[in-house]
Amino acid sequence: MRRLLIAALAALAFAGPAAAQAPARLGVVLAPKPGEGMGVTMTMASPALKAGEGLVRMPLRLVGIPRPTWADDRLTAKDDRGAIPLTQSDEPPTPQGVYRRWSVGRATVGDVVVAYVAPARKVTAATNNGPLFDLREEAGGFAGAGNGFLAAPVRSGPWSIHLTWDLSASAPGSRGVWSLGEGAVDTVGPSELLQFSYYYAGPVKSYPKASDPHFSFYWLSDPPFDPNELGDKMRALYGSMARFFDDEGGSYRVFVRQNPFLGTGGTGLARSFMFGYNFDAKPTVDSLQGLLAHEMAHTWPAMQGEHGDTAWYSEGMAEYYSTVLSHRAGAISVDRVVKTFNERAAAYYSNPYIAYTNPEAAKVFWTDPVAQTVPYGRGWMYLQQTDAAIRAATGGKRSLDDIVTAIRKRQVANQPYGIPVWVELVGADIGKAKAQAMYDDMAAGKVLLPPKDLYAPCLSVVRRDVRPFQLGFARSSLNDDRVVKDLVAGSAADQAGVRNGDVIVQTSDVNEVRKDDTKSITLTLKRGEAQTTVTYLPRGAPVEGWGWERTAGVPDSACKF
Repeated sequence: MRRLLIAALAALAFAGPAAAQAPARLGVVLAPKPGEGMGVTMTMASPALKAGEGLVRMPLRLVGIPRPTWADDRLTAKDDRGAIPLTQSDEPPTPQGVYRRWSVGRATVGDVVVAYVAPARKVTAATNNGPLFDLREEAGGFAGAGNGFLAAPVRSGPWSIHLTWDLSASAPGSRGVWSLGEGAVDTVGPSELLQFSYYYAGPVKSYPKASDPHFSFYWLSDPPFDPNELGDKMRALYGSMARFFDDEGGSYRVFVRQNPFLGTGGTGLARSFMFGYNFDAKPTVDSLQGLLAHEMAHTWPAMQGEHGDTAWYSEGMAEYYSTVLSHRAGAISVDRVVKTFNERAAAYYSNPYIAYTNPEAAKVFWTDPVAQTVPYGRGWMYLQQTDAAIRAATGGKRSLDDIVTAIRKRQVANQPYGIPVWVELVGADIGKAKAQAMYDDMAAGKVLLPPKDLYAPCLSVVRRDVRPFQLGFARSSLNDDRVVKDLVAGSAADQAGVRNGDVIVQTSDVNEVRKDDTKSITLTLKRGEAQTTVTYLPRGAPVEGWGWERTAGVPDSACKF
């Protein structure tokens, strides 16, 4: 799956007004139970809820990832008076998903204790890849985000959180790790922090062997790549990125899990990210570097506003700085930068949703993984245009770096850092009218061209036409039901013999196929009792595209990114 980070949702983990008084205490005890699920005991200090008020909530489905079905009485609550009757209701659905809410049937007295065991999600080779939110069992342990199993208080808080682990049912030597620390952790934050963060427990292995308060890399199953080598590279890159964003005192954790299905993907949440891989695909340290750098870069750039309006910033910034900061840190060569740039440009120009406005793209964002990549390429190309305009207007004295770090400082200082601030800051360098026009063109879905002189004399802009990706039927057909629907008449899929109602038994990794417009896709289909295999090139007619090439005779030392 194409890399995906739910930046707007993850930002909730740090949202919320400052407390006017000491935060209420919230105790969380997590008890991994292999073969059964994750035990959760949560104690809220005297919440004084009235009858009918919401107690806790969690997603039934979030950005396409379902929560395993629970028995209605699995979650219980009690206080000083004894058992609390609970009612369940579903909150109004959003484009991201649906939340289930548990409300109290009477006024609460004293502390309230919520208890339940959340089952892990069962996945197979046929499961559709997606954000790494679901709780899964792996190699005697558990891995997943809080929104896959943890019912958080409806009251946002902030709370004084004390999180601990009960590992009595786990293998000897097991460890419990949260995005914010290992073992017992105390912090202050909103209830959303519990859901938009990662949990990892069991016979955990980690890098570095000696404790590092700033960076840790964890895995449960032995992967086909060297986790210590990859951890070492990520540790160095984290240090470089943290210095750039003036955040050297923080901590960061990377979690790894193995997928039974094809595809590699990552999702970043609070001070951490998790990535998944398919063992048989044999990913290498080199092939994973770009994915992990992207997810790590998501830790810092953020913008206030609705996800559909601001995803160009969070995703575009991660695309841009994951590459340029990796190069500045010496992690990747100039040729690797050029290769990455051209891959991203090809993905941008070949995206069938390229001309959608930001609001239009947001409407289909969670229905098609290809639509999810619109802000990646669009934001990345727009940021390069902005960088070029700032450098030209200031004679090279200022760049995109100055705007990004200014936005970051405003975020940390709890000052406004939304789109109007962005346009104002850029406008101070290039003129307000030009800054607004450039932003409006990007948001309207105008096709953007690479700035000609940004990387001169190292790189030259060249025309590189591409063929738009066209699967030929609804992308949702590759979800759990695996039945072909909405076949496009005359498409390559139609001409190859694919038919509505066919059951998809097996498929190539669609997201890998989408990255290369010369790569065919192979489907094994079942129609009635018969089974057949079809192969076709899932592409439309060529469209105009652009990219970069090295300028002959220019040394690496002249290449500045």
